[in-house]
Amino acid sequence: MKTGYVFAFSVASAFLVSGCDNSASVKTESPLPVYLLLGQSNMVGMRSVAADLPEDLKKPSENAFIFKEGKWVQVSPSSFEVKGFGPEVSFAHEIAKKEKIGIIKVSAGDTKLAKEWNSEPKGFLYQKTLAEISAAEKTRKISIKGVMWMQGESDGGNAEYAEAYKSNLEKFIRNIKKETGNENLKFSVCRVTSPDSMFKYTSVVRNAQENVHADGYKWFDCDGLSKGPDNLHYDTKGIVNLDQLFAKSLN
Repeated sequence: MKTGYVFAFSVASAFLVSGCDNSASVKTESPLPVYLLLGQSNMVGMRSVAADLPEDLKKPSENAFIFKEGKWVQVSPSSFEVKGFGPEVSFAHEIAKKEKIGIIKVSAGDTKLAKEWNSEPKGFLYQKTLAEISAAEKTRKISIKGVMWMQGESDGGNAEYAEAYKSNLEKFIRNIKKETGNENLKFSVCRVTSPDSMFKYTSVVRNAQENVHADGYKWFDCDGLSKGPDNLHYDTKGIVNLDQLFAKSLN
């Protein structure tokens, strides 16, 4: 998306610590279910406002943790982004109702699957995702269960990138499964809703997302999500509803 780079990186765990020397507990604990939240500015949460959230979502989630600046904190609207919040808030509240979870979030505005997220060759954000997973694995046992993918708007601004989107996403899914060691990994995608007037080849990307062939892959319709004045970024209500759609997609 054309918002400039906005970066967000995190690793999740199931306990609060200020350091990483927990070798005894790492050896005995059960793997923490971890979800990767990956994408561009609608994953960052460019137009969300924490004050507009329902009261229950303003509170930290007791069973969901996100890594920030070297220590684990409970997921909350203020736990991650400098401005606003992304799909991690409501998603964490929904999924953590069933079990304790962790989140690894990597997101940056105005980034493309054909470039920064490319898995062949490895783009910057793909490499960053692998690095964050590796860092998480050094702190405790984890099990990567799924990927929540909110990306594709920027690829829709370039004919070549849009045409390659399906192939690039299938490669991404194949490679991330290998890297995480989970061939049953669930991969959930919000079909992009960026206006054609801003990104000329949006319809090509949407069609690609609808026709990806991969076990565990699921796309869902985001056309009804509410947006801010720019008609590109989801507002607070839109982000909350996006979170819930991601959570529902795992069923």
